[in-house]
Amino acid sequence: MPFIKTILRHFAQYKLLSAIFIGSIFIEIAYSVASPLSLKYLVDEAFMPKDLHAFIFILSVLLSGGLLNICASAFGDYSLGKLSGEMIRKMRSELFDHMQKQSLRFYQRFKVGDLVTRFAADMGAMEKVVRITYPFLMKETLSVTLGLVMLFSINWKLTLAMLAGSSLMFIGPKLLQGRAEAANTGYKEAQEHFANTIDEMVKGHKTIKGLHLQGSIRDRARKQINELLTFGFKLHMAGALIERLPLTALLILNGIMIGFGGYLIFNDDITVGGFMAFFTLFLSVGQSVTNLSVLIPNLIDSSISFRRVKEILEQQPDVPDAENPVPLSSSFTSIQMDRVTFGYNDEANQLKEVSMRITEGMYVAFVGPSGSGKSTALQLLSRFYDPNQGAISINDCDLRQASEASLRKLSTLVTQDTFLFNASIRDNLLINNEAATEAEMIEAAKQARIHDTIVNWSDGYDTQIHHEGGSLSGGERQRLSIARALLRKPKLLLLDEVTSALDPATEADINELIAQSRKDKTIISVTHRLASVVHADVIYVFKDGRIIESGTHQELLDQKGEYANLWEKQIGFHLSHDGLHATVDVNRLAKLPFFQGIETALLSDIATLFSTDTCKEGEVIVREGEEGNKCYIIVRGKFEIVKNIPDKGEIRVAVLQDGDHFGEIALLRNTLRNATVKALSPAVLLSVRREAFHQLTAEYPQILQTLQQTLLSRM
Repeated sequence: MPFIKTILRHFAQYKLLSAIFIGSIFIEIAYSVASPLSLKYLVDEAFMPKDLHAFIFILSVLLSGGLLNICASAFGDYSLGKLSGEMIRKMRSELFDHMQKQSLRFYQRFKVGDLVTRFAADMGAMEKVVRITYPFLMKETLSVTLGLVMLFSINWKLTLAMLAGSSLMFIGPKLLQGRAEAANTGYKEAQEHFANTIDEMVKGHKTIKGLHLQGSIRDRARKQINELLTFGFKLHMAGALIERLPLTALLILNGIMIGFGGYLIFNDDITVGGFMAFFTLFLSVGQSVTNLSVLIPNLIDSSISFRRVKEILEQQPDVPDAENPVPLSSSFTSIQMDRVTFGYNDEANQLKEVSMRITEGMYVAFVGPSGSGKSTALQLLSRFYDPNQGAISINDCDLRQASEASLRKLSTLVTQDTFLFNASIRDNLLINNEAATEAEMIEAAKQARIHDTIVNWSDGYDTQIHHEGGSLSGGERQRLSIARALLRKPKLLLLDEVTSALDPATEADINELIAQSRKDKTIISVTHRLASVVHADVIYVFKDGRIIESGTHQELLDQKGEYANLWEKQIGFHLSHDGLHATVDVNRLAKLPFFQGIETALLSDIATLFSTDTCKEGEVIVREGEEGNKCYIIVRGKFEIVKNIPDKGEIRVAVLQDGDHFGEIALLRNTLRNATVKALSPAVLLSVRREAFHQLTAEYPQILQTLQQTLLSRM
């Protein structure tokens, strides 16, 4: 088996310990084989002739050998413990280090349960084979080899008969090996699936409760538990048969051996003492052969575990380190994208021929509709991916040649998907930043508008975070991540929708903080909320993977292009500081396609019908197939539109953001929703019910007529 070579290669690195281990095994086996042989001499040379001197001599040899065997066993256990421990430590470290080098695509391919199972179940099986199975295999193999030599020396005829019959001990296990490997592989995959379900249940428990998915998650878990039962039973039966068949063959072989041995004694081809020694040694060798067959299930399990761990180790990072990485200067002068094209797969490119140059001290914004490529561009600037074509450079150094350590020291990325470690607030802020002082930590927390919240907690900065930040609100997590980034004092600060989970007041504070930070760092911010970037030095507008416009806020408005359209869509809403109350201007209502042509005075009455709705991330606003009676306008937030496609399941067909609307057909007629709308972030909406709208149209029929004409032209 290939993994045996891996073990031998590792053991060879520790020559002295390996020599002690092999020497101790040889002594143990020699003694265990020689002990049955002593019966021949005790019976034939001491007991039958009643020779006391021979008896004392043989007994002395046995006792001396036993003492030597005990010492050898102790040294062998010590050397094995050191060898196996070092090997497992090295393999765990190698696997862990290798996973840390991987790119984002690796973690998209392998789920949490897949990787945890390899560290837990697979590494456990590998440790078992290194500490127990492999040494046992060596001992039993050597025992069988030396035993056969001794058996041939006693009587070659009886030994040949034994070898012919012993073939029965290996035929059964060989036939069952394929079935055992298949059952073992299925069992480990079932473990992975169940581990992934547990991971989703723990991390998504709020969403599961909010959507009342306990039943479907429970059904999935029960199905996976039943798979574990099925594969576990198959694995058990295959292993039991592999172990049972050799024992059965050994019993048959014992009968053959006694019959043939008696025949040889009656024909004076072997002495009574010789037969006793042979039979005792045969039982010892037979037991060793049986032990070897019992090891087969463990070897199969271990070989699969080695193969699964090897599968991870063979994964090469998509963003590899350069052979001779160039350290970036501690000062930042510029970052540049030169005709960059990139796609997450071969099917489509998310960025196409993108070029830009950002110099020191600039505040730059990437804006555009969802899926336009703005966040992808930021991830490339962070070197989470490498471009398929073109180049990205900092200080005129290609990022593919730059040292990752110097890049991470120079720049820091803060995303909307905030991750916090299961440690204290203090540890999360100061992680890998030993040079930061307590005063600097507090100042960073104040800048991120989270200090007052922290000190009001009973344990202050020593408050423990649980479930990767699940014990905190989305806004608290986001502000902590901003404080952590500020404390690292990067020269280049990259922000990806960092205010998406914040209330309006805190968002205004963070935008003010960003404006103040421009004097000592370069800032690149991805956002869909245009009001937060009106003071940016340059705004790049992305659409379909390309930069279609660039300039200041006013310059882009004057161009009356895509940016001006996005701006028109987002203005005209007013939100209270606490984010709980919203209103809409009459002019903004007039720009909605289904209200076009309605008089301003009537639009004022329509505006009063709208009420404010708030929702949490993951909350379903409308569900496909249900009756609809509301029209919605998104004031803040992001939503996905999901449709159930036959044979494909639920497919995301669109993403809506600030200023978008949905459900306007519900104002006219009682129809079923044709898609599901789910919040991707905390959100605020304005909604109007059909009943309230109909009361108004009863008084002003022209509103209904205009709306019907507009919607019919769009359907």
